[in-house]
Amino acid sequence: MTQPTSTDLIRAAREAFNRAIAEKDAKRIRPLLAASYHLVTGRSDQFHGADEEEIRWAELFQNDPTSVYRRTPREITTNDSWGIAEELGNWQGEYSINGNLVRASGVYAAKWQRTQNGNWVLQAEIFTTIKFDEACIPPDPI
Repeated sequence: MTQPTSTDLIRAAREAFNRAIAEKDAKRIRPLLAASYHLVTGRSDQFHGADEEEIRWAELFQNDPTSVYRRTPREITTNDSWGIAEELGNWQGEYSINGNLVRASGVYAAKWQRTQNGNWVLQAEIFTTIKFDEACIPPDPI
C-alpha cells in the first residue's frame, strides 16, 4: 500500500477544515491550526492565534447559522525536507446580512507546517475578496 504524500495529507486536512465549517464545528477547526496561526481576511482584518480563531468560528456559527465557506486548492507546493508547504486556491462563501443571503468569493494563499507527529497544520492564511454581492460588505471571518 502506498503511503500518502504530503500533498495528499494537506488536501485531506483542507477537506477536513471545509467539513468542519459546513457542519458548524469550531472544535474540529482548532487542531488544524498551528498555535501561532495568523489570518488576514478578505477585508484585510488580521487575527492571531489558533485559540482565538476557534472562538471566532464558534461565534460566527452561533450568530449566523447560514454562513458557510469552502476553500478549493488549485496548487500545493511542498518542501518535505523542511516540513513546509504553500497552498494556493479559490474560496467562496455565503452568509446573511439583515436576513438577506449574500455571496462572496476570491483567492487565498496558505502556509502549512508539518508537526512532529507528521500532521500538517495551517501556519497562516491570506484571503483576497474578488467578487461579492453589491449590497453587502463582507463579514470578518472567511
